[in-house]
Amino acid sequence: MTTVFNPFSREKRLRSPQRVAVGGFLFALTLICSSPAQGQSPDSLFAKARSAALEQENYEKARTLGYQALDLNPDYHGIRVFVARTLAWEEKPDSAQAELRYVLERAPDHYEGLKAMIDVQTWADRPQQALQYANQALEHYPDDPYFMRKRAAALRWLDRPDAALAQLNAVLAAQPSDEEAKRQRRTLKKEQMRHTLSVTYRRDAFRGRRAPWSFGTVTLGRATSIGSVIGRVRYANRFETSGLQYGIEAYPSIMSGLSAYVSAGVSASSIFPNYRLGISLYKSFPRNFSAELGTRYLNFGSGGTFVHVASLTKYYGNYLFKASTYVTSSSSGPSVSVGGEARRYFGGARTYVSVNGSGGSSASDPMFEEDVRLRSAWTVSASGQLPLNYRTLISGSVGYDEERLRTRTIRRVSVSLSLTYEF
Repeated sequence: MTTVFNPFSREKRLRSPQRVAVGGFLFALTLICSSPAQGQSPDSLFAKARSAALEQENYEKARTLGYQALDLNPDYHGIRVFVARTLAWEEKPDSAQAELRYVLERAPDHYEGLKAMIDVQTWADRPQQALQYANQALEHYPDDPYFMRKRAAALRWLDRPDAALAQLNAVLAAQPSDEEAKRQRRTLKKEQMRHTLSVTYRRDAFRGRRAPWSFGTVTLGRATSIGSVIGRVRYANRFETSGLQYGIEAYPSIMSGLSAYVSAGVSASSIFPNYRLGISLYKSFPRNFSAELGTRYLNFGSGGTFVHVASLTKYYGNYLFKASTYVTSSSSGPSVSVGGEARRYFGGARTYVSVNGSGGSSASDPMFEEDVRLRSAWTVSASGQLPLNYRTLISGSVGYDEERLRTRTIRRVSVSLSLTYEF
Protein backbone atom coordinates (compact mmCIF):
# COMPACT_ATOMS: atom_id res chain seq x y z
CA MET A 1 0.00 0.00 0.00
CA THR A 2 1.38 3.41 -0.98
CA THR A 3 1.63 6.02 1.71
CA VAL A 4 0.40 9.49 0.67
CA PHE A 5 2.04 12.53 2.27
CA ASN A 6 -0.45 14.73 4.10
CA PRO A 7 1.04 18.17 4.89
CA PHE A 8 -1.60 18.72 7.60
CA SER A 9 -0.75 15.53 9.37
CA ARG A 10 0.29 16.21 12.99
CA GLU A 11 2.26 13.00 12.98
CA LYS A 12 4.33 13.95 9.93
CA ARG A 13 4.96 17.53 11.26
CA LEU A 14 6.25 16.28 14.56
CA ARG A 15 8.52 13.81 12.86
CA SER A 16 10.11 16.37 10.54
CA PRO A 17 12.75 18.45 12.38
CA GLN A 18 13.34 20.56 9.25
CA ARG A 19 9.73 21.70 9.16
CA VAL A 20 9.74 22.44 12.88
CA ALA A 21 12.82 24.65 12.48
CA VAL A 22 11.34 26.51 9.51
CA GLY A 23 8.06 27.11 11.36
CA GLY A 24 9.83 28.46 14.41
CA PHE A 25 11.91 30.80 12.29
CA LEU A 26 8.84 32.14 10.47
CA PHE A 27 7.00 32.69 13.76
CA ALA A 28 9.93 34.60 15.27
CA LEU A 29 10.30 36.66 12.07
CA THR A 30 6.62 37.59 12.25
CA LEU A 31 6.96 38.82 15.84
CA ILE A 32 10.07 40.85 15.02
CA CYS A 33 8.56 42.47 11.92
CA SER A 34 5.35 43.36 13.73
CA SER A 35 7.21 45.27 16.49
CA PRO A 36 7.49 49.01 15.75
CA ALA A 37 10.36 49.29 18.25
CA GLN A 38 12.44 46.72 16.37
CA GLY A 39 16.05 47.01 17.47
CA GLN A 40 15.45 50.25 19.40
CA SER A 41 16.13 50.99 23.04
CA PRO A 42 13.88 53.04 25.33
CA ASP A 43 16.45 55.85 25.20
CA SER A 44 16.47 56.01 21.41
CA LEU A 45 12.68 56.00 21.29
CA PHE A 46 12.63 58.73 23.95
CA ALA A 47 14.99 60.85 21.87
CA LYS A 48 12.69 60.48 18.85
CA ALA A 49 9.65 61.32 20.98
CA ARG A 50 11.27 64.53 22.20
CA SER A 51 12.15 65.49 18.65
CA ALA A 52 8.59 64.84 17.47
CA ALA A 53 7.15 67.01 20.25
CA LEU A 54 9.65 69.84 20.52
CA GLU A 55 10.77 70.21 16.91
CA GLN A 56 7.74 68.99 14.94
CA GLU A 57 5.05 69.82 17.55
CA ASN A 58 3.50 66.45 16.72
CA TYR A 59 2.36 65.41 20.19
CA GLU A 60 0.41 62.36 19.04
CA LYS A 61 3.50 60.92 17.36
CA ALA A 62 5.57 61.77 20.43
CA ARG A 63 3.20 59.86 22.67
CA THR A 64 3.16 56.87 20.33
CA LEU A 65 6.95 56.68 20.53
CA GLY A 66 6.85 57.27 24.27
CA TYR A 67 4.39 54.44 24.86
CA GLN A 68 6.52 52.11 22.71
CA ALA A 69 9.45 52.90 24.98
CA LEU A 70 7.29 52.29 28.05
CA ASP A 71 6.29 48.90 26.65
CA LEU A 72 9.97 48.00 26.86
CA ASN A 73 10.45 49.59 30.30
CA PRO A 74 7.20 50.55 32.09
CA ASP A 75 9.07 52.16 35.00
CA TYR A 76 11.15 54.56 32.91
CA HIS A 77 9.59 57.46 34.78
CA GLY A 78 11.23 60.23 32.78
CA ILE A 79 9.46 59.04 29.64
CA ARG A 80 6.10 58.82 31.40
CA VAL A 81 6.51 62.34 32.77
CA PHE A 82 7.27 63.55 29.25
CA VAL A 83 4.16 61.82 27.90
CA ALA A 84 2.12 63.48 30.65
CA ARG A 85 3.44 66.90 29.67
CA THR A 86 2.40 66.39 26.03
CA LEU A 87 -1.08 65.54 27.26
CA ALA A 88 -1.15 68.71 29.37
CA TRP A 89 0.04 70.79 26.41
CA GLU A 90 -3.02 69.56 24.51
CA GLU A 91 -5.30 70.46 27.44
CA LYS A 92 -5.90 66.90 28.62
CA PRO A 93 -5.19 67.40 32.33
CA ASP A 94 -7.00 64.29 33.59
CA SER A 95 -5.02 61.99 31.29
CA ALA A 96 -1.80 63.76 32.22
CA GLN A 97 -2.63 63.46 35.91
CA ALA A 98 -3.22 59.71 35.56
CA GLU A 99 0.25 59.20 34.06
CA LEU A 100 1.89 61.31 36.76
CA ARG A 101 0.09 59.51 39.54
CA TYR A 102 1.57 56.25 38.21
CA VAL A 103 5.02 57.82 38.62
CA LEU A 104 4.47 59.39 42.04
CA GLU A 105 2.86 56.28 43.51
CA ARG A 106 6.06 54.37 42.73
CA ALA A 107 8.51 57.22 43.30
CA PRO A 108 6.94 59.91 45.55
CA ASP A 109 10.13 61.99 45.42
CA HIS A 110 10.48 62.00 41.61
CA TYR A 111 11.64 65.57 41.00
CA GLU A 112 10.42 66.04 37.43
CA GLY A 113 7.21 64.18 38.19
CA LEU A 114 6.42 66.59 41.02
CA LYS A 115 7.24 69.60 38.85
CA ALA A 116 4.99 68.32 36.08
CA MET A 117 2.12 67.53 38.44
CA ILE A 118 2.19 71.05 39.90
CA ASP A 119 2.17 72.50 36.39
CA VAL A 120 -0.73 70.29 35.32
CA GLN A 121 -2.82 71.34 38.32
CA THR A 122 -1.94 74.99 37.75
CA TRP A 123 -2.84 74.93 34.05
CA ALA A 124 -6.12 73.17 34.89
CA ASP A 125 -7.10 75.96 37.32
CA ARG A 126 -6.80 73.71 40.38
CA PRO A 127 -4.84 75.81 42.89
CA GLN A 128 -5.72 73.62 45.88
CA GLN A 129 -4.26 70.53 44.19
CA ALA A 130 -1.23 72.56 43.03
CA LEU A 131 -0.63 73.55 46.65
CA GLN A 132 -1.01 69.92 47.77
CA TYR A 133 1.71 68.71 45.41
CA ALA A 134 3.94 71.70 46.18
CA ASN A 135 3.73 70.73 49.85
CA GLN A 136 4.54 67.12 48.93
CA ALA A 137 7.54 68.27 46.93
CA LEU A 138 8.84 70.37 49.82
CA GLU A 139 8.66 67.34 52.13
CA HIS A 140 11.33 65.75 49.93
CA TYR A 141 13.14 68.93 48.86
CA PRO A 142 12.58 71.39 51.76
CA ASP A 143 15.02 74.04 50.54
CA ASP A 144 14.28 73.86 46.83
CA PRO A 145 13.54 77.41 45.54
CA TYR A 146 11.51 76.15 42.57
CA PHE A 147 8.98 74.33 44.75
CA MET A 148 8.94 77.20 47.25
CA ARG A 149 8.04 79.64 44.45
CA LYS A 150 5.35 77.28 43.16
CA ARG A 151 3.88 77.00 46.63
CA ALA A 152 3.83 80.80 46.91
CA ALA A 153 2.05 81.06 43.55
CA ALA A 154 -0.63 78.59 44.68
CA LEU A 155 -1.13 80.46 47.96
CA ARG A 156 -1.47 83.73 46.08
CA TRP A 157 -4.07 82.15 43.79
CA LEU A 158 -6.00 80.91 46.84
CA ASP A 159 -6.14 84.50 48.14
CA ARG A 160 -3.67 83.87 50.96
CA PRO A 161 -1.27 86.75 50.24
CA ASP A 162 0.37 86.85 53.67
CA ALA A 163 1.34 83.17 53.49
CA ALA A 164 2.55 83.63 49.90
CA LEU A 165 4.66 86.62 50.89
CA ALA A 166 6.18 84.67 53.81
CA GLN A 167 7.12 81.86 51.43
CA LEU A 168 8.77 84.25 48.97
CA ASN A 169 10.64 85.95 51.79
CA ALA A 170 11.97 82.53 52.80
CA VAL A 171 13.25 81.98 49.24
CA LEU A 172 15.00 85.35 49.20
CA ALA A 173 16.47 84.85 52.67
CA ALA A 174 18.23 81.75 51.34
CA GLN A 175 18.93 83.09 47.85
CA PRO A 176 18.84 86.92 47.75
CA SER A 177 19.59 86.98 44.02
CA ASP A 178 16.58 84.86 42.99
CA GLU A 179 15.09 87.12 40.29
CA GLU A 180 11.90 85.10 39.84
CA ALA A 181 11.13 85.28 43.56
CA LYS A 182 11.76 89.04 43.46
CA ARG A 183 9.38 89.42 40.53
CA GLN A 184 6.68 87.38 42.26
CA ARG A 185 7.05 89.39 45.44
CA ARG A 186 6.77 92.69 43.55
CA THR A 187 3.64 91.43 41.81
CA LEU A 188 2.15 90.23 45.08
CA LYS A 189 2.82 93.52 46.83
CA LYS A 190 1.33 95.41 43.91
CA GLU A 191 -1.83 93.30 44.07
CA GLN A 192 -2.18 94.17 47.74
CA MET A 193 -2.13 97.87 46.87
CA ARG A 194 -5.80 98.76 46.46
CA HIS A 195 -5.53 102.51 45.88
CA THR A 196 -4.13 104.66 43.10
CA LEU A 197 -3.53 108.41 43.23
CA SER A 198 -2.71 110.21 40.00
CA VAL A 199 -1.94 113.84 39.14
CA THR A 200 -1.81 115.03 35.52
CA TYR A 201 -0.96 118.39 33.95
CA ARG A 202 -1.46 119.27 30.29
CA ARG A 203 -0.53 122.37 28.31
CA ASP A 204 -1.87 123.24 24.87
CA ALA A 205 -0.06 125.83 22.77
CA PHE A 206 -1.59 127.32 19.59
CA ARG A 207 -0.06 128.84 16.54
CA GLY A 208 -1.16 132.44 16.34
CA ARG A 209 -2.46 134.80 18.99
CA ARG A 210 -4.64 132.44 20.97
CA ALA A 211 -3.48 132.12 24.58
CA PRO A 212 -2.33 128.68 25.77
CA TRP A 213 -4.76 126.40 27.58
CA SER A 214 -3.99 124.58 30.83
CA PHE A 215 -5.56 121.43 32.23
CA GLY A 216 -5.12 119.52 35.46
CA THR A 217 -6.59 116.26 36.71
CA VAL A 218 -6.50 114.52 40.07
CA THR A 219 -7.84 110.97 40.33
CA LEU A 220 -8.22 108.58 43.24
CA GLY A 221 -9.03 104.97 42.44
CA ARG A 222 -9.75 101.87 44.48
CA ALA A 223 -9.77 98.24 43.37
CA THR A 224 -12.79 96.31 44.61
CA SER A 225 -13.97 92.73 44.28
CA ILE A 226 -16.16 93.65 41.29
CA GLY A 227 -13.82 96.11 39.56
CA SER A 228 -12.18 99.50 39.90
CA VAL A 229 -13.94 102.67 41.09
CA ILE A 230 -12.35 106.06 40.34
CA GLY A 231 -13.13 109.58 41.51
CA ARG A 232 -11.88 112.37 39.26
CA VAL A 233 -11.59 116.18 39.50
CA ARG A 234 -10.73 118.08 36.30
CA TYR A 235 -9.49 121.66 36.08
CA ALA A 236 -9.39 123.67 32.86
CA ASN A 237 -8.34 127.19 31.93
CA ARG A 238 -9.52 128.07 28.43
CA PHE A 239 -10.45 131.36 26.82
CA GLU A 240 -9.26 133.08 30.02
CA THR A 241 -11.95 131.21 31.99
CA SER A 242 -11.34 128.56 34.64
CA GLY A 243 -13.63 125.79 35.80
CA LEU A 244 -13.88 122.44 37.58
CA GLN A 245 -15.65 119.20 36.73
CA TYR A 246 -16.32 116.39 39.22
CA GLY A 247 -16.77 112.83 38.03
CA ILE A 248 -16.85 109.19 38.99
CA GLU A 249 -16.04 106.11 36.89
CA ALA A 250 -16.34 102.38 37.44
CA TYR A 251 -15.17 99.31 35.56
CA PRO A 252 -17.39 96.49 36.87
CA SER A 253 -16.80 92.89 35.86
CA ILE A 254 -20.04 91.30 34.66
CA MET A 255 -18.86 87.78 33.92
CA SER A 256 -15.82 86.00 32.57
CA GLY A 257 -14.74 87.83 29.42
CA LEU A 258 -17.32 90.63 29.79
CA SER A 259 -16.87 93.92 31.65
CA ALA A 260 -18.27 97.43 31.53
CA TYR A 261 -17.38 101.08 31.89
CA VAL A 262 -19.83 103.57 33.43
CA SER A 263 -19.16 107.21 34.23
CA ALA A 264 -20.88 110.43 35.26
CA GLY A 265 -19.68 113.99 35.66
CA VAL A 266 -21.11 117.37 36.67
CA SER A 267 -19.89 120.95 36.50
CA ALA A 268 -21.17 124.45 37.27
CA SER A 269 -18.60 126.01 34.94
CA SER A 270 -19.51 127.37 31.51
CA ILE A 271 -16.51 125.71 29.86
CA PHE A 272 -17.54 122.17 30.87
CA PRO A 273 -20.79 120.32 30.11
CA ASN A 274 -23.46 120.70 32.78
CA TYR A 275 -23.25 116.94 33.06
CA ARG A 276 -21.91 114.01 31.10
CA LEU A 277 -22.65 110.28 31.13
CA GLY A 278 -20.84 107.34 29.58
CA ILE A 279 -21.24 103.61 29.23
CA SER A 280 -19.36 100.89 27.34
CA LEU A 281 -19.23 97.11 27.21
CA TYR A 282 -15.95 95.26 26.70
CA LYS A 283 -15.91 91.68 25.41
CA SER A 284 -12.87 89.46 25.04
CA PHE A 285 -12.64 86.93 22.22
CA PRO A 286 -10.31 84.06 21.27
CA ARG A 287 -6.91 84.80 19.76
CA ASN A 288 -6.39 87.78 22.07
CA PHE A 289 -9.04 90.03 20.54
CA SER A 290 -11.32 92.35 22.51
CA ALA A 291 -14.05 94.75 21.43
CA GLU A 292 -15.77 97.81 22.88
CA LEU A 293 -19.19 99.23 22.10
CA GLY A 294 -20.50 102.27 23.95
CA THR A 295 -21.83 105.80 23.99
CA ARG A 296 -21.17 109.14 25.70
CA TYR A 297 -23.73 111.86 26.43
CA LEU A 298 -22.84 115.53 27.00
CA ASN A 299 -25.36 118.19 28.02
CA PHE A 300 -24.45 121.87 27.72
CA GLY A 301 -27.74 123.30 28.94
CA SER A 302 -29.18 124.09 25.53
CA GLY A 303 -29.31 120.42 24.53
CA GLY A 304 -27.47 117.15 24.62
CA THR A 305 -25.17 115.33 22.22
CA PHE A 306 -24.45 111.61 21.87
CA VAL A 307 -21.04 110.33 20.80
CA HIS A 308 -20.99 106.61 19.99
CA VAL A 309 -17.79 104.60 20.09
CA ALA A 310 -16.72 101.19 18.79
CA SER A 311 -13.25 99.65 18.86
CA LEU A 312 -11.39 96.43 18.20
CA THR A 313 -8.15 95.58 20.01
CA LYS A 314 -5.63 92.85 19.23
CA TYR A 315 -2.82 91.74 21.54
CA TYR A 316 0.10 90.19 19.71
CA GLY A 317 3.06 89.22 21.83
CA ASN A 318 4.34 92.44 23.42
CA TYR A 319 2.24 94.60 21.13
CA LEU A 320 -1.26 96.08 21.23
CA PHE A 321 -3.07 97.24 18.10
CA LYS A 322 -6.34 99.13 18.32
CA ALA A 323 -8.73 100.49 15.71
CA SER A 324 -11.66 102.69 16.73
CA THR A 325 -14.43 104.82 15.31
CA TYR A 326 -16.49 107.65 16.80
CA VAL A 327 -19.86 108.87 15.56
CA THR A 328 -21.38 112.13 16.82
CA SER A 329 -25.09 112.60 16.23
CA SER A 330 -26.48 116.04 15.39
CA SER A 331 -29.43 117.68 13.63
CA SER A 332 -27.32 118.19 10.51
CA GLY A 333 -26.35 114.53 10.35
CA PRO A 334 -23.72 112.30 11.93
CA SER A 335 -20.03 113.16 12.10
CA VAL A 336 -17.52 110.33 11.93
CA SER A 337 -13.87 109.88 12.88
CA VAL A 338 -11.55 106.89 12.84
CA GLY A 339 -8.47 106.32 14.91
CA GLY A 340 -5.70 103.84 15.54
CA GLU A 341 -3.11 103.03 18.18
CA ALA A 342 -0.02 100.83 18.29
CA ARG A 343 1.61 100.10 21.63
CA ARG A 344 4.77 98.23 22.58
CA TYR A 345 5.12 96.79 26.09
CA PHE A 346 8.47 96.21 27.77
CA GLY A 347 8.60 93.59 30.52
CA GLY A 348 4.98 93.98 31.57
CA ALA A 349 1.96 96.26 31.36
CA ARG A 350 3.57 99.06 33.39
CA THR A 351 6.17 100.03 30.78
CA TYR A 352 5.20 100.93 27.23
CA VAL A 353 5.38 103.40 24.34
CA SER A 354 2.46 104.22 22.05
CA VAL A 355 1.73 106.07 18.84
CA ASN A 356 -1.79 107.28 18.05
CA GLY A 357 -3.57 108.91 15.17
CA SER A 358 -7.09 109.93 14.24
CA GLY A 359 -8.95 111.90 11.63
CA GLY A 360 -12.47 113.00 10.82
CA SER A 361 -15.17 115.27 12.18
CA SER A 362 -15.97 113.60 15.54
CA ALA A 363 -13.88 113.99 18.70
CA SER A 364 -12.49 110.80 20.21
CA ASP A 365 -12.79 111.98 23.83
CA PRO A 366 -15.17 114.97 23.88
CA MET A 367 -14.91 117.19 26.96
CA PHE A 368 -15.98 120.61 25.69
CA GLU A 369 -18.68 122.07 23.48
CA GLU A 370 -16.38 122.74 20.52
CA ASP A 371 -15.32 119.05 20.60
CA VAL A 372 -18.76 118.04 19.32
CA ARG A 373 -18.76 120.69 16.59
CA LEU A 374 -15.63 119.66 14.76
CA ARG A 375 -15.63 120.17 11.00
CA SER A 376 -12.47 118.47 9.85
CA ALA A 377 -9.57 117.58 12.11
CA TRP A 378 -6.70 115.17 12.48
CA THR A 379 -4.25 114.43 15.26
CA VAL A 380 -1.09 112.44 15.92
CA SER A 381 0.56 111.77 19.26
CA ALA A 382 3.12 109.66 21.06
CA SER A 383 3.00 108.59 24.69
CA GLY A 384 4.79 106.37 27.15
CA GLN A 385 4.88 105.12 30.71
CA LEU A 386 7.76 104.09 32.96
CA PRO A 387 7.81 102.81 36.57
CA LEU A 388 10.12 104.77 38.88
CA ASN A 389 9.70 102.03 41.48
CA TYR A 390 7.10 99.39 42.24
CA ARG A 391 4.75 102.06 43.65
CA THR A 392 5.32 105.05 41.38
CA LEU A 393 4.74 105.50 37.65
CA ILE A 394 5.54 108.43 35.40
CA SER A 395 3.89 108.91 32.03
CA GLY A 396 3.70 111.58 29.39
CA SER A 397 2.57 112.41 25.90
CA VAL A 398 3.14 114.89 23.12
CA GLY A 399 0.68 115.50 20.30
CA TYR A 400 -0.11 117.70 17.33
CA ASP A 401 -3.49 118.37 15.77
CA GLU A 402 -5.13 120.56 13.17
CA GLU A 403 -8.75 121.61 12.79
CA ARG A 404 -9.88 123.20 9.55
CA LEU A 405 -12.63 125.81 9.86
CA ARG A 406 -14.31 127.75 7.04
CA THR A 407 -11.94 130.70 7.25
CA ARG A 408 -8.87 129.41 9.08
CA THR A 409 -6.96 126.42 10.43
CA ILE A 410 -6.27 125.93 14.11
CA ARG A 411 -2.94 124.25 14.88
CA ARG A 412 -2.12 123.00 18.34
CA VAL A 413 0.71 121.23 20.18
CA SER A 414 -0.19 119.41 23.40
CA VAL A 415 2.18 118.17 26.10
CA SER A 416 1.14 116.28 29.21
CA LEU A 417 2.88 114.75 32.22
CA SER A 418 1.39 112.41 34.81
CA LEU A 419 2.58 110.94 38.10
CA THR A 420 0.84 107.93 39.65
CA TYR A 421 1.32 106.53 43.15
CA GLU A 422 -0.08 103.14 44.18
CA PHE A 423 -0.70 102.23 47.82
